[in-house]
Amino acid sequence: MDMNNSTLTIDEKKALKELKDCLNELLSDRIVGLILYGSRARGDYDNKSDIDVAIIIRGLTRELKNQVFETIADIELKYLTPLSTLVISEEHYEFLKQRERRIALDIESEGIPL
Repeated sequence: MDMNNSTLTIDEKKALKELKDCLNELLSDRIVGLILYGSRARGDYDNKSDIDVAIIIRGLTRELKNQVFETIADIELKYLTPLSTLVISEEHYEFLKQRERRIALDIESEGIPL
């Protein structure tokens, strides 16, 4: 991630770095993508904009998904930073891309890998 991204505050950058580090520890080689998208990636955000993050995981199970959401909640509380996360399996993400669903197209076109 470009830590000089001016669309993010210092605390938001810290939150995203910690999210990346925690997910790497939790999921290691299962992470297919950790991608900032939406208004923060495009640069057309305002002070009410949240931070959209797609987390694409190979072999995603319900248990793993719950662990990811617990990690996200802890980081949101620690940094008082709202993260709007899409936690999705690699298979489902590929399906959405093939079907040209808006969310997948947005992530592909405007996404910034973290």
